[in-house]
Amino acid sequence: MYVFRKDELILFEKFIHKIVGIFPEPLQKLYYKYESGLLYIFFGALTTVVSIASQYIALWLGAGTALSTTISWICAVTFAFFVNKICVFKDKSVTAKDWLRQALQFYGARLVSYFMELGYMLLMVDVLGFDAYIMKLTAQVFILVVNYLFSKFVIFRKKKEDD
Repeated sequence: MYVFRKDELILFEKFIHKIVGIFPEPLQKLYYKYESGLLYIFFGALTTVVSIASQYIALWLGAGTALSTTISWICAVTFAFFVNKICVFKDKSVTAKDWLRQALQFYGARLVSYFMELGYMLLMVDVLGFDAYIMKLTAQVFILVVNYLFSKFVIFRKKKEDD
């Protein structure tokens, strides 16, 4: 498994700091105050794009609601794990044991939200007959909030010495 090198992470942070530095000081302060939440929203939006695109492609290829939602979930969760660990919560753990623990927790938490989304999609699309594309968009808003809470307070929570 590829693990980002420290210099790559520093380069990413420098890039973000350069962009933020363009804005007036009050906006910079606001950004740094809410940095993890804002990065989570940004990468959550990208994860949503991965999720929606993969579901739409699966639907276009003829997959049903359950299969396309499952494919979407796998693609989105895999993308989200890496960007959340590295870019959003800036987790510094490097041991294989830490990565495995976090991956299992991350996929486990996302599995909970997957079943929430799957139930919602089956009810709204297959039972009530609403448009699958619109229901996918509405589901993503709720899932974004649930997943942030799992990630921030359970999976990538800072240890006491990091505070």
